Amino acid sequence: MVVLNRGTVSFVRIPASPLDHANTLNVARVRKARAEIHISAVAVEHGGYHQSVVRSAVVLSVLFLFDLGYAGQGLLSLLVAAVGFGLLTAGALWSAVRGAAPRARSRALRASLYLVLGLAAFGTARFHAATAETHAARVIEACRAFEARRGPLPNRLDDLIPEFLSAVPRAKYTLAWGAFTYSTAAPNRHTLMYVTLPPFGRRVYHFEENRWSQLD
Repeated sequence: MVVLNRGTVSFVRIPASPLDHANTLNVARVRKARAEIHISAVAVEHGGYHQSVVRSAVVLSVLFLFDLGYAGQGLLSLLVAAVGFGLLTAGALWSAVRGAAPRARSRALRASLYLVLGLAAFGTARFHAATAETHAARVIEACRAFEARRGPLPNRLDDLIPEFLSAVPRAKYTLAWGAFTYSTAAPNRHTLMYVTLPPFGRRVYHFEENRWSQLD
């Protein structure tokens, strides 16, 4: 409070009333509550982003195991990886431009998971293809050695064990479509087949013609 006294100005401090003190406490409580709500909202938001990254990692791992470990195909994983990486990268950039840093980081992390899926699928598919070619060459060589020593080609691949092969190798290390198929449909018709692109793509070696062909 300001008091004028013969040309001089005096300042007198008036004690705060209980009502003013209560209002001050109420304002402080409201600000504290708002801060706690904001912190909780940020924590929930970050927790949601973390859960989305974990979910993406689990789903992509299951897809990889089924596509490459069971079927040995790889095309589905590559397609999902390409689409997911493209969309999430664009989304991360858009979130960064809008200033939503947590969402941008979450989308960037998920995009990196799709990139890892694509690289792993491509590398595993190449490994399956190289393994099938190498093992097919071993089986064909053993069949030719059998033919040179005993006359006709073997009736079964098991006939090559143990003199020409210690064991019949698998075409690919997958749970399905991973074994060679040896066919003797006719006396002069021997073929060795394995699946390159499940469930239809098949590569066939014709012994009598000494050539490879592709089915489907």
